[in-house]
Amino acid sequence: MIKTKNVYRLEVVRTKIAEPSAPLNSPGEVAKRYAYLEKYDRERLIRIDLDNENRVIGEELVAIGTADAALMSPREIFRGAILNGATRIIVVHNHPSGNAEPSREDLDVREKLVEAGKLLAVPVVDFVIVGEGGRYWCSSGVE
Repeated sequence: MIKTKNVYRLEVVRTKIAEPSAPLNSPGEVAKRYAYLEKYDRERLIRIDLDNENRVIGEELVAIGTADAALMSPREIFRGAILNGATRIIVVHNHPSGNAEPSREDLDVREKLVEAGKLLAVPVVDFVIVGEGGRYWCSSGVE
């Protein structure tokens, strides 16, 4: 009798579906583009992949959390960016409470992501929190 084994293979395939967008040059543009996140009742974290001219070359929904938290791992955030050829990223997420002010956890995660980005040569150019009614917070301090 011949014994058989199942063999599984996973491939990562990059498919270009569109040309890069116009540059995202301000946190306000990011907040406006991702304002739809305010409607969700759970935190959603999106990584925006950029080229050298801040044009969007990809994005990924990295995490869906609870009403007041989303688990954010630097490994998960940077893996897709590197595979996509991003030279920099923006991280954006919502606060279902509507309050766009960062929590202590948000600030800690931002700091870890900035450090990881430096090591990987994929800088985090901004960390944007979308609140209710167009309100937002950004780590760059530009609003």
